[in-house]
Amino acid sequence: MLSDISEITLVILAGTFIMFLLVSTIVFFVLSYQKRYLKHQHEIKEMEQAFNQELLKSELEIKDQTMNNIAAEIHDHIGQLLSVIKLNLALNPDPELKETKDLVAQVIKDVRSLAHSMHSDAIGGKSIAELISNEVDRLKKSTPLLFHYQQQGESHTFDPQTEIFLFRIFQECVNNVLKHADAKNVFVELIYGLSLLTISINDDGKGFETETLKEGLGLRSINYRAKLIGAKLDVTSSTGSGTKVRLEIQTDKKILNAN
Repeated sequence: MLSDISEITLVILAGTFIMFLLVSTIVFFVLSYQKRYLKHQHEIKEMEQAFNQELLKSELEIKDQTMNNIAAEIHDHIGQLLSVIKLNLALNPDPELKETKDLVAQVIKDVRSLAHSMHSDAIGGKSIAELISNEVDRLKKSTPLLFHYQQQGESHTFDPQTEIFLFRIFQECVNNVLKHADAKNVFVELIYGLSLLTISINDDGKGFETETLKEGLGLRSINYRAKLIGAKLDVTSSTGSGTKVRLEIQTDKKILNAN
């Protein structure tokens, strides 16, 4: 009788041990599979992000190269034609043509200014404060928008590539206002702190709902450029309340990928 009880106990213990091994094996395989699955999903996500970044980088490079080509064409071809027109007018002594001569001279000046603001080589070597100030002056003359510009604090200098990226972000923001905002006023402010530069571009346009907006190339390029230079970007807007863009960057930041 006692022997039978011992055998039953042994069978129960053996069965319990086998069940424990079985459950442990199943749990081990489930956890291993889940780990491999999560790792695989993470790798896929990283590949998608890398692909999207490369795609956006190519788009930006094509866009910048196109801007450089247009700037060169404006400066070399249209600028030369306008110079010829100005020269021909100068040969005519008719005093009634004075206003026309002045207009042509102003157009030549504006065209050259536009070409310089578009070409990367032309804007290199200038501080972001100087670039934005010059661009605001140009936009005041060439667009119906009323620009209000102010700068606070003593300006700091960034590396040339960072300066260009900051300027391209500013240009893209203003371009979005011109294309979509239906605004009357644009308020641009540069605030230099001890170690932080804050750039604000606000408008009084129709605004949009940021939660439902599909991010186009404009916003993607702004976010991508900001990320490359380690800047913090904040875009807030709502229907009927205009749009506020706030860009913050440490003055000791260096560009993460100069390529």
